[in-house]
Amino acid sequence: MNTVFYALSVAWKEIQLIAKDRGSLALIFLLPLLIGSLTGGINAQLWGDEDDAAILVDISLVNDDEGLFGERIADTLQEIDELEVRLVDTVGEAEDLVNGGDVVAAVVIPSRFTDDINAYTPVEIEVVVDPAQPQSAGIVTGIMNQVVAEVTVWGEVQYGVRTILEQSGALEGASPAVQQATGAQIMGVIMTRLNEMRQDPAIVVTSEDLEGTTVEGGILSFMAYLFPGFTVMFMFFIVGMAAESLLEERESGTLRRLAAAPLPRGAVVAGKMVAYLLLVCLQVAVLFAIAHFAFDMPLGSSPVGLIALTVVTGFVATALGMLVAAIATTAKQAGNIGTILGLVLAGIGGSMPMTGKPLTRAGGALGTIAKLTPHAHAIEGYYSLMAEDATLIQILPEIGILLGMGVFLFAIATWGFKFE
Repeated sequence: MNTVFYALSVAWKEIQLIAKDRGSLALIFLLPLLIGSLTGGINAQLWGDEDDAAILVDISLVNDDEGLFGERIADTLQEIDELEVRLVDTVGEAEDLVNGGDVVAAVVIPSRFTDDINAYTPVEIEVVVDPAQPQSAGIVTGIMNQVVAEVTVWGEVQYGVRTILEQSGALEGASPAVQQATGAQIMGVIMTRLNEMRQDPAIVVTSEDLEGTTVEGGILSFMAYLFPGFTVMFMFFIVGMAAESLLEERESGTLRRLAAAPLPRGAVVAGKMVAYLLLVCLQVAVLFAIAHFAFDMPLGSSPVGLIALTVVTGFVATALGMLVAAIATTAKQAGNIGTILGLVLAGIGGSMPMTGKPLTRAGGALGTIAKLTPHAHAIEGYYSLMAEDATLIQILPEIGILLGMGVFLFAIATWGFKFE
């Protein structure tokens, strides 16, 4: 019990010293926040707002139909953000724009389009594409198929309602106006229900990996890699800080006096580690909170998993700091070794995102080498929790590996460190 008290006393003293070192605090808090914010902001802009898609292709549109369905298709095309629609009067003018390379396709709605749909007669919409731009032309064709499918549903339902009313004789003897109003009312009810089902479908498609876990997509998935990657990199910047602090006390003679005091030597090292472990936890909490609220970075559904992973990662970082203190001869040397070691391990472990997913999933030599670093396992754990909604149980392998690394480093550091 006394050992714990002594360790906490040393930790409190170390926390007070850390609070006075504004330069180091700026390094581990402000610098990762600045880099993460710049990188996150640039990527968010490149991905674009999911509700404000960028224009992809230009098309020309000729609407020779004067009915409801031709107007509906024309309006729908102009509301699609991926298209820039140029309205023209003639087919020749529309084709000239395609031939001149001004647009990638020309859409022509025929004159009897609405009448043919009402008569349940096959009808075609012509799409003239530029053969020099097959990819963009394919996009236009796919969009047109989707738009036409929506109109086809209206036509099918309308024809079915009209046929049933005629064959049932329910409106026999009613005036044309009453028959039309009744059909329109039934159509309205049916299409309203269809729209409700579209907004809240009975069948929902979700993305899962091969293990059955739900996966975040797009920019959110990338943010769940970007910010944890930079955060883990700067978590290990305390390696140099912790090692330098311990050796400065040895050089000043403080450790010699502590060693002569009636307290276990392990309590001194443990107290130092506790102080920097708390600093790491605070660092992660601040950076993740800002990333979540400013960039919508997902946090997953396992706060216990996030806490456990952060604690064991911080334990590895502080243990590595103690090891550096054990092998370095001066405080300045310890600080330099810690900084270089942090950068090298960050690069190998994939802390600086170059792809959409952690380096541990890259396979090959790079993935294998990355798994030798604590950074890779920490990032893999954070990504699983945030992007794939993993649980604490599912990231236990990563936590176990990190814990094993920390115990190994701590054992070597304790064995090799000299108080004098």
